[in-house]
Amino acid sequence: SMYDVADVKTGYDYWFFKILNLLLQMFEYDNLPSYLPAREIELNLLLTGHCLFVPVNDGTIFTPLSSLFGCEYDRYYQPTRAVFANPAINSSREWRIGVDSEIIYNSSLKDSIWYIKSDNGLYTFICRYARQLADIEATLNIYMVNSRLTAIPVTEDNNVANSIKGFFKALTAGRREIITDSSLIENFRNVDILKTNIKDSANDWLVARDKILEQMYRDLGIRMYNPKRAQVTESELESNDQLLLIAAEDMLKSRQEGIERVNEMFGTNISVDLNEKFDIVKVYNNNNMGGQNNENEQY
Repeated sequence: SMYDVADVKTGYDYWFFKILNLLLQMFEYDNLPSYLPAREIELNLLLTGHCLFVPVNDGTIFTPLSSLFGCEYDRYYQPTRAVFANPAINSSREWRIGVDSEIIYNSSLKDSIWYIKSDNGLYTFICRYARQLADIEATLNIYMVNSRLTAIPVTEDNNVANSIKGFFKALTAGRREIITDSSLIENFRNVDILKTNIKDSANDWLVARDKILEQMYRDLGIRMYNPKRAQVTESELESNDQLLLIAAEDMLKSRQEGIERVNEMFGTNISVDLNEKFDIVKVYNNNNMGGQNNENEQY
């Protein structure tokens, strides 16, 4: 019944939702109607790359999980229609983007590059880091369990095999176990698994995991780390920020442009801005009020 850290799929699911929850905090919305959750807007943007806004019969606005038509484009090869089905509001129909519905894109990639579907959301970003982190932690867990033995048991006898399985089950759980099957002596041998040429340790995998997390945070602009210098100027932070894999400014611009169209169509007064925790220059300034730099601080 214990959580299986060595299972990559289990670890992947764990990190996928942890990273997604982190990204859901990246942007903050003001003046949203009570019936329009920011969570649903961001889930659509992050996982599908777009968010459709449609009117509902009760006078509210709805942001459904929608699909864009890939067979009808405007002059710039962007979809002009969307579709969704939702029994909760008794709605299933086509929507014309910019006519009876409006759309926000996650970034400047929008839905497609000419006729090629773009990777506009952050779904693959989340998947790549979740898989890397899951692989490392599974390897670390297996490494730690395997460090309790130095050889692989080999046998052709089922009874001996079951005895050995019980032994390793107890070993994995950290318990002591004794094998009482006397046939073990004649039907069992070990295959040495000690590594003589590869030098690694549990600490190596922990360092690798932290490096991947650090790179993910860096790509998102959450923090940057410069271990060689105690002082980092704001201009240097701005220069480095331009090299981030995930361009927060572009994502913010795409949201603001889309929200402006939504406000114009539906008469709302919604606004969106970047959460200060994801603004590297503001974080730097807040942590260095009065001009004092802390060499142990990470940005």
